[in-house]
Amino acid sequence: MTDFCEITGLSSENLEKFNYLHHYITNSKDIATPDNDVLKGFVKPLENTVSANKIHNSETKRRENLFKHLEKSIATKFDGSKLTVFGSVESGLSLKGGDFDLCLQIPNVNQKKVLKRIGGMLRGQGMENVQIISRAKVPIVKFVDPRSGLHVDISINNTLALHNTNLLTCYAKMDKRVKKLIVCVKHWALHRNVSDPVNGTLSSYAWSVLVIDHLLNQKVIPNVQSGDDRTIVEIDNVEYDITINESNSLSEDNDSDIAQLIQSFFMHNATRDWQNQIVSIRNGEPIPRDAKGWMDEEPTALDVFNSDKEKPPRMGEHHLAIEDPFDLDHDLSRVVRAEGELRIRNELLRAATLFGNSSTWKEICETVDIDRLKHIEPADIFHDLRDKSDDLVKNMLEKTRAEMDSLDKRIDALEAERHSTLRMAKAMRGVIEETADLRKEHKSIITGLKGRNSEIDGIKKKRDKINSDVILPIHMIEDELSKVYSRLTEELDIHRVPSLKKEIDQFSWFMELQAMHGKAREASELHQRFIEMVKQQKEEIKKLKIYETKHDDTTSKLLEQEPLLKDKNINSKEINSYDRRVHNIQKALRQRRGEMHKLRREAGRLDAWLRKKSGDQNRGRGRGKGNRKGSKPTGKKEDSGPMTLGDISGLLSGMDTDSSSKRVRKVSSKKAGMKKMGNLAAHRGSRGQFKKKD
Repeated sequence: MTDFCEITGLSSENLEKFNYLHHYITNSKDIATPDNDVLKGFVKPLENTVSANKIHNSETKRRENLFKHLEKSIATKFDGSKLTVFGSVESGLSLKGGDFDLCLQIPNVNQKKVLKRIGGMLRGQGMENVQIISRAKVPIVKFVDPRSGLHVDISINNTLALHNTNLLTCYAKMDKRVKKLIVCVKHWALHRNVSDPVNGTLSSYAWSVLVIDHLLNQKVIPNVQSGDDRTIVEIDNVEYDITINESNSLSEDNDSDIAQLIQSFFMHNATRDWQNQIVSIRNGEPIPRDAKGWMDEEPTALDVFNSDKEKPPRMGEHHLAIEDPFDLDHDLSRVVRAEGELRIRNELLRAATLFGNSSTWKEICETVDIDRLKHIEPADIFHDLRDKSDDLVKNMLEKTRAEMDSLDKRIDALEAERHSTLRMAKAMRGVIEETADLRKEHKSIITGLKGRNSEIDGIKKKRDKINSDVILPIHMIEDELSKVYSRLTEELDIHRVPSLKKEIDQFSWFMELQAMHGKAREASELHQRFIEMVKQQKEEIKKLKIYETKHDDTTSKLLEQEPLLKDKNINSKEINSYDRRVHNIQKALRQRRGEMHKLRREAGRLDAWLRKKSGDQNRGRGRGKGNRKGSKPTGKKEDSGPMTLGDISGLLSGMDTDSSSKRVRKVSSKKAGMKKMGNLAAHRGSRGQFKKKD
């Protein structure tokens, strides 16, 4: 039998899961406050976290290239559109490997339809994990660029988010501690899995707002949204106050270091009076719930989480109320679900408790779900090579290069197959285009023949039906009509007056003959029409044979130019099958090139590690140059410490081994071949400069 807490209603299993929250609600444990000496020990690890999340120039370049590519691709589909970067990347508050947020501004459009078109375009360009989230408050399309590894979100007409970005950028410029604290909190939230709005926790932006709220409370920064000068804009027929007064200042300075600020952040939010307060950085201080009307509605998160119903009740709104600084009707916690709220509060209490228990920053930020963070590149890219011998790494490098050579041959084979298939499809289209007029006339004749055959059959059936009903030929009917008419109209002989019955029979016979004569006449006309149409049909068949001969002659001449088509059935269906083959080959090529890209990166990494250990970091920077005049040989010993991407950017960029040089030349040759073939694949920023050629 499972035990339940009488106060929280949590089971023994869930008590362990939310133990910090349980102790806080039941007042069973106090949160200790660390002394200054303990906090000083956090300064360096926190600074290291900020440094480790510094965006390297290479990542900035990847984002710029991807942005240019998307901007050009979207512009070709949507006239008058404008693509803008926003979010933490633009404000400089992004974590390493964070999402790349883009806003597409297009006036007077159906957002869902636009997102669907963009999703189709992205899939066609080989983007991965393309998802269209249309039911969100701000519909977005999410995808991963396989070339750069970037996770991208594109929203439509999310203009207000641009102003939110400007606000955070302004605060970040005011004090360097703003960026440090936001990066550290976001790092903690990411690793503790409480920064995932899709799964019911707060967004990265909401955590940034909470940090700004705390820094306003600590008098580290002034409230830039206060002041008499107001800026009002209209978005979708709604007015918003987007005032940002960068000239606002504080009357006194707070000299707390980053360790003191982050500890007070966790303590402040862990013990905050969420039940009665609303977070508002626009106001500069919390707002009472009754003043805004955002009441702490039931059922609570605990009520929903502890519900034993098959379909638990929907949680009430505004439990962790965080007001958007511009859209005052929007609660940033509206995405939070019951379990998410409990996890957020438990993690805040955990962090505050661990700060007072002499724990380390690494322990506080211990990763909950490693798989969720796989896309984030490790700080030390050599982490798996440090325990391996040089010989083993060399074998790995040789194996990787062998795989590259093998894969290169497969890519060449696919390229050749695609070229051949494209040539066949193009040749077939040429044959069809050259014979289009003949085929059109041929089709018109056949259509006429079919219609005329149906009409001839109808006439014949109608004629034969009449002939079966009217046995006498028309000339005999006419003779008989004349005789009967004479008998009925001759002068009467009073001695030979016919009886009434005989006279009636004669009149009946006369009327019947008249009817027969009408039918026989109709049959005669139908027969004449039948003869004429049969004659016309024969003439059209002769014309058909002439056009077929012309078509065959024209086709033969074209086939002489392209012998590969001689045994092919040339029609639209066959061309479509070749088009599908080209599409499948192109898809396979994208996959193989992706594999080649990964192999090249791996080969570069292995080679860089070997050169790093040998101390020959300048090898490959130029042939025959050697060291600069006056410089000493490096002669570096093996370095056991972690090495970031920023530390080895020169190594990776300066490689010029024989195999790598050969590879570059091969790739360049392929690119030249692609120019000759035409613009058939996704390009970055240079799509418009190529023209399709044979």
